[in-house]
Amino acid sequence: MIYLDYAATAPLKPEVLAYIEKTLREGFGNPSALYDLGIASEKIIKESRKIIAKSLHGAEDEIVFSSGGSESNNFALRGIAEAYKNRGKHLICSAVEHPSVLKTMEYLERCGFELTRIGVDPKGNLDLAGLEKALRKDTILCTVMMVNNETGTLFPLGEIAAMIRAKSPACLFHVDGVQGYGRLPVEPKKLGVDTFSLSGHKFGAPKGVGALYIREGIRVLPLIYGGGQERGLRAGTENFAYIGALGLAAKLSLQDREAKNRHLYEVRRALLDALLEAGVDFKINGNPEKSVPHILNLSFPGIKSEVLLHDLEGQKIYVSQGSACHSHTKGGSETLTAMGYGAEERDAALRFSFGDETSCSDMQEVAAAVERGCAMIRRMRGKK
Repeated sequence: MIYLDYAATAPLKPEVLAYIEKTLREGFGNPSALYDLGIASEKIIKESRKIIAKSLHGAEDEIVFSSGGSESNNFALRGIAEAYKNRGKHLICSAVEHPSVLKTMEYLERCGFELTRIGVDPKGNLDLAGLEKALRKDTILCTVMMVNNETGTLFPLGEIAAMIRAKSPACLFHVDGVQGYGRLPVEPKKLGVDTFSLSGHKFGAPKGVGALYIREGIRVLPLIYGGGQERGLRAGTENFAYIGALGLAAKLSLQDREAKNRHLYEVRRALLDALLEAGVDFKINGNPEKSVPHILNLSFPGIKSEVLLHDLEGQKIYVSQGSACHSHTKGGSETLTAMGYGAEERDAALRFSFGDETSCSDMQEVAAAVERGCAMIRRMRGKK
């Protein structure tokens, strides 16, 4: 098997799996209980909160645990909009956000908020002039992703934050950091970011656990009311084993990060070189000069990517058409649509995403499989 869909989800790190099994075997106490079994569970949560806070150069009480990136994004956007609606009702997002952001902003729009969507250019770069023009005195929230989950394009968070502070000082800035956390250094407070979301299954923790950074002094209404867990912002008995796993996975992902990223650039280059050597006709979607190393979106002109995807699957090579969260919706990639791609161009796109375990040597096999798949699809098309 050659797995090239790390942007959708990463496999559990072996150390994390062993940690979860040990933790579930040895402890089951409710973290809110006052006796030793509960205190042991609470200690795990505190240690993980400390690790996540340190990784973001923040304080421990600025971290709230969640079920993942989608919940964290919903939590921040709805919580801020409702908490600050007396200041204004204008919201801003980019046109290429993750569905958990776009759908939440559309929901808020239906609730009476005014929403401005900022476009991107054909390489996926945010229209900064359009953003500056859109910012107003009554803008209370702007949300932009750190890394585009389909193309890997990086957004200039520091520049955006400075623009917000200069034009709309009362506006809060949320960042969906799911595809960047663990790969790139990030200091929300230094950047001028007020809330920042991350998801464990993107960097070796299990699915169903994540976190939201909320800068000290920011008011966010609770997502779940109940017993007062997570500073009263997210009630419910904490899944301490998964929360502990999140902290361990974060710690492991940050070790030798620069060396890991160098390896990912080598894998990326190896695949591109192998495709060229195999004579495959392809186009890179996005901005290669401003992108993360682990996401590569390619179009194969004249090829139906879904057919190619399943042909590769038959050879145990796993890639995706784009965001896994769009796979059950019709209309194709919203990101590529916003970049000005037509239906045929969108239908020709595949996303290859890499992890620490991806081997450069496998890229020759991948390129050969892509070449065979493209040739087969063209032959089939010619027979019609």
